[in-house]
Amino acid sequence: MRAIVFLSLLVLGSCACAAPGYSQSERAAYGAWRLEAVDAYGSPLPTFERSGRTYILGEQGQRYRLRITNSSPRRIEAVISVDGRDALDGRPSRWEKSGYVVGPYGQVVVDGFRLSMRDVATFRFSSVARSYAAQTGDARAVGVIGVAVFVEQPPPPPPRYDPPYVPRPQYTPRDDPADEAAASGNTAEAKSPPPRAAQPPAPSAGASAKRQQAYGDRPDQERPGLGTEFGERRHSWVQTTQFRRAHSQPDGMLTLRYNDRDGLLALGIALEPHRHPMDEELWRRETARPFGNQGFAMPPPGWR
Repeated sequence: MRAIVFLSLLVLGSCACAAPGYSQSERAAYGAWRLEAVDAYGSPLPTFERSGRTYILGEQGQRYRLRITNSSPRRIEAVISVDGRDALDGRPSRWEKSGYVVGPYGQVVVDGFRLSMRDVATFRFSSVARSYAAQTGDARAVGVIGVAVFVEQPPPPPPRYDPPYVPRPQYTPRDDPADEAAASGNTAEAKSPPPRAAQPPAPSAGASAKRQQAYGDRPDQERPGLGTEFGERRHSWVQTTQFRRAHSQPDGMLTLRYNDRDGLLALGIALEPHRHPMDEELWRRETARPFGNQGFAMPPPGWR
């Protein structure tokens, strides 16, 4: 299916101030925006929630696509990171880069890493060793997909009509209030600003090193689980448009984590649905028909 989406040409303006405190969400939905991983036919992949995070179950060699839904009345820009690589240029991801523009109450489906304005390299689940991140030198962020969402700066209001200015007649006051205050000694003293709160100390860099030493320095070729490979070429046409962000930081963050069956089971995620003892009885009752027999009454066994 051919879809037309837009790549943003980021226009930086003087109004690109900091966002009013977005939430570093670990879920795939935030406000009016939603991130989904779907298969080749558009059906969502198996999704699970655990400890405030959203996980999807993948399989080796499976193709997947990313669907971003905007249920708000304003355009948004979605900067996509897959395994720590930008979905547009394939380099390390940063939200300062350009992304995909999603129209009001619209959707955008991203098929892979962009090769040109017409083609992409398909997203496919693979081993960590075969992932695009590992092949480009850094597989630290393998297994996580993130989307930084920016809302568009609203257009400026129309110019307001002001009536012509008519100056008032000038006059000289009899008494100056400042002179009276100085004469009476009731001058107000300037208040000194309150002292700033002490900044908390920066986290020690040794904590991360200790954790890495405890887990060992396992090479990417031996890491279990899934990554995303740089798949086959696929046609996906886009065009550019101008987009001015309302804030310099994201207005929302969408996150998906993925792994294979063993990886999700190791996290304690119940992949098989729990079967309730009443399921069979409910199925019998719901599938019972009031007029199953269209003939005459049949006598029970032993009837004379």
